Amino acid sequence: MTDSATMHLLLILAAIALAVLGFILLPTATTVAQDVPPPTAPPDAAAGLAIYSERCEVCHGEMGNGLGVQAVQAGLEPAAFSEPTYRVTAVPAVMFDIINNGNINAGMPPFGSASSAPLDDADIWNLVAVAYSFSTRPDDIAAGEALATELEADTSTWPGVAYWFSRSNEAILAELESEDILGIDLSELTDEEKLSLIDYGRSLNYTYTDPLAAFAPVPLGIINGQVINGTTNEAYSEGEVRLRAFTTQLEEMYTETVPINEDGSFEFQLENVPTDWVFLADVAYGDLTFNSNAVQISNAQPEAQIPLFIFETTTDPAAISIDRLHMIFTFGEERLIVSELYVFSNREAAVFVGKSGDYTQGTVEIGLPTGAENISFQRGFGTSLDSFIPATDFIRTETGWADVNPLQPGAGSLNLLVNYDLPYEDGMMLAHPLAYQLSGGASVIMADAGVQISDENWASQGAQATASGSFVSYINTNLANADAISMTLDGRPTQIFDAQGNALPVRNETNELIVGGVALAAMLAVGFFLVQRWRTAPAGQTSVGPVPVPVAAPPRQASQHAASEKGKLLEAIADLDDAYEAGELGEATYRAQRQDLKSRLTAVWQ
Repeated sequence: MTDSATMHLLLILAAIALAVLGFILLPTATTVAQDVPPPTAPPDAAAGLAIYSERCEVCHGEMGNGLGVQAVQAGLEPAAFSEPTYRVTAVPAVMFDIINNGNINAGMPPFGSASSAPLDDADIWNLVAVAYSFSTRPDDIAAGEALATELEADTSTWPGVAYWFSRSNEAILAELESEDILGIDLSELTDEEKLSLIDYGRSLNYTYTDPLAAFAPVPLGIINGQVINGTTNEAYSEGEVRLRAFTTQLEEMYTETVPINEDGSFEFQLENVPTDWVFLADVAYGDLTFNSNAVQISNAQPEAQIPLFIFETTTDPAAISIDRLHMIFTFGEERLIVSELYVFSNREAAVFVGKSGDYTQGTVEIGLPTGAENISFQRGFGTSLDSFIPATDFIRTETGWADVNPLQPGAGSLNLLVNYDLPYEDGMMLAHPLAYQLSGGASVIMADAGVQISDENWASQGAQATASGSFVSYINTNLANADAISMTLDGRPTQIFDAQGNALPVRNETNELIVGGVALAAMLAVGFFLVQRWRTAPAGQTSVGPVPVPVAAPPRQASQHAASEKGKLLEAIADLDDAYEAGELGEATYRAQRQDLKSRLTAVWQ
């Protein structure tokens, strides 16, 4: 399928998703159904906010600005509740009717009795109150109340909920020109002041909330923690801790350093902190810099703790193991195209800096078959193929290739995708060294295209039919003490790809089956590596305690794996910036890698 065809299909699917999940609520002059029931109690925005978050936010956005992620992707423009004009023109009964009965032309299904998960009348009225709350700000209501008090208005005589449910603020403003609705002299007031009284009057019959309060700057934020040596399990009390803040656009907005206290503790106090800022702390130790998890603060949780772990270094390769190795084969014209997914672990509570002790001379080693061409490496920051980014800093060694990043302690601390190709016609022996113990066995998956693995140590799991085609898989669980991996491929492939990999869609989908876990449930039930997803342990967990630990990054930087993909990518960007500022990367390489990281982080953020 071509890129344009894929995009067209995605847009269609997005439109369908919007029709199922959307909440396109546009105030119109539509004739309201005669049986719209008035609210029996004041509509409660606080109660409706949870429903809004679950069923409306995808289109209208968390801030009610009409910029929900699905609406943006589909190019739709749902109502922006936060616009001040919305509350002026919106008619509550019309709003109720559209929520209840839907507006398919606008991409919105019914949420009332015709829905598979129907809302009752009270829930719908509560959503109406939420919509009003986005544009009727607390200051607006307070201004109306102050004006009513100044005019000595008797609000007990003002109309009740039955009046407000069927009229827009605009209609009520027009009625005030000819009717004595509020029992006070309005002749000297401007339209703005009258609308202020209307906002207040509606608030007496609607229980408003402030859905934007969570996004207001945090008046006083506190970020604190303790620096612990994860190797000795002792507090570290020397030097300084640096704190940096990034926006969702990856702009560094804030940096500050504080000295580490005698007990290893540190604290930062920040005023008027935007809630979209993401914070990273780091500390230098030896030749490495160790980063914290990425954290955020909010008005609900204005304090965040970020433990910082430093580690001694080790040069012992016995601490390193390969938890699992997955190999993905596809075939081009007289070529075998190989992707090998490694999951490495460092079992020692120390950062592995390579056998030489100088990580710039190589840390984790990779063996490749003789004659391998078009070699490339990618590091993983998540559980899908899209979360792998190019690793251009691998170096050649006497025995193969090596990373130049120190390896963090912990299980699954490095996920590495190695790509290469070899000449192939109708058979070959594929073999290469293994620098570390393979503790979890190995697997191969490839299109069911007439090629087989004939070695008896590789057990066939048979063909598996998926939506992307038929695949065959093999497993080998007899590699615990092996210093090399080898297999014999027999047969001429009946399916091949052109130089761009466009002849068949098998190649990309095959990779996704392994890396992303798509359709793995059915396939892994019949083989060793199909028992569980390739990533078996949360990144950043170590034997020294339930706190995250550092992950290796560009030269002079060993960063900590964050608990989330967002945090990991943000750390990678921060490390990349540091490497560039230190003159360790050329500008072209830096710009290209940063843009790639930014694109992936933007997708995760949305």
